[in-house]
Amino acid sequence: MLSVHLTARADVTSALEQAFRHLLVRAYPQFTDFWAGASYWGSEPEYHLWLAEEGRPVAQLGFGRRVVGVDGQDIQIAGAGAVCVDPDWQGRGVGKRLLHELHRVLSNDLPTDFGFLQCREAVTGFYERGGFVRVPQPVRFFDPDEQRWGLDAGPTMVLAVLKGSEAWPGGGEVDLRGLPW
Repeated sequence: MLSVHLTARADVTSALEQAFRHLLVRAYPQFTDFWAGASYWGSEPEYHLWLAEEGRPVAQLGFGRRVVGVDGQDIQIAGAGAVCVDPDWQGRGVGKRLLHELHRVLSNDLPTDFGFLQCREAVTGFYERGGFVRVPQPVRFFDPDEQRWGLDAGPTMVLAVLKGSEAWPGGGEVDLRGLPW
C-alpha cells in the first residue's frame, strides 16, 4: 500500500533529495546527467508531493504557488514540474493517484485556484485523464538555461481546483513572471 507525503522543500533531507533524484533518473534516463544533480528544473518547488512504498518514493512532483498574469488578469496557480512515476510502477494507476492527491492538497491543505503545468505532447492524455485541460495560450517565462525571457507554445495544462475551468481567461499569454517549474 502506498503512503502519501507532502513535504515542504525546506524539510527535504539530503537522503530524501537523493531518493527524488534517483527516481527522476529512473523515470527520465535520457536526462541522467541533469537529474543526478537536482530534483527540479527552474523554480525551486515550494513542496514535493510524493507516494512511497515502505518510505521509498515511487512517484513525485514538485510544485510552487504563484500569482501569474493571464490576459491582463492576476491568476493564482500552483505550477507543477518534475512529475514522474518509477518505471516499475507505471501502468498501475500510481500517476493518476498522484494527480488526484495534488487536487486534494490544492483544494484542502494549500487552497489554490488552479494547478498548472507544461508537458510534452505525448503525455497530454495522461494529464487530461487526471483532470487537467489543455489551454491555448503560449507561456512567457524566464529560461534558467538561456538566462533570458522566452515564449513556449505548450502544451499547457490547467487543473481547475477552487475555481472552475470557465474562470480561466481564454486569451492572451500566460506570464509566469519568473522561472517555470
